[in-house]
Amino acid sequence: MGTRHVLLVRHGQYDVDSGGSLTELGREQAAVTGKWIAQNLGALRVSAIYSSTLPRAKETADIIAPNVTRRAVKRAALLREGMYSKVKGYDVPASEREEDRARADLAWARFFKTTRADRFEILVCHGNLIRYLVCHALEVPGARWTRMNSNHCALTRVLVRDTGAVRVVSYNETAHLPSRLIT
Repeated sequence: MGTRHVLLVRHGQYDVDSGGSLTELGREQAAVTGKWIAQNLGALRVSAIYSSTLPRAKETADIIAPNVTRRAVKRAALLREGMYSKVKGYDVPASEREEDRARADLAWARFFKTTRADRFEILVCHGNLIRYLVCHALEVPGARWTRMNSNHCALTRVLVRDTGAVRVVSYNETAHLPSRLIT
């Protein structure tokens, strides 16, 4: 009887103008986060660490990974950022939003399924996706993701029991970051 422990980590602060690379502050956020995970969740033993294929998430995962596992970071396009519903101020075509929702739903099916043995997986991805997945876990309408905040390198913990029961343990944790690193 296993439990899947999923730790969602939002990428660090990034520079839009540089193609999405982390800022110096973002690299520091990732380093502090990796050390905190190792010190506080290390007993769970990382089964896998995945990241979105976007630069800001890849870079964050690559900074975190050496602190928590010897395993290589696996890249997953399913973890890419998206717009899952119409949002004021963003002109994203309906067809693109539908593709993003479908991809996010596939991410849910892939990363939040039941398991026979205990697993601890880290997913380094994006605020919109994290919020959408939390809505899924809480069984609230997906469009509610726009009402939630997600800080850089914040931690969100979700448990999936072998019975299929899903529990959001925490959302948008930033206590591991000094206040100057919370963005």
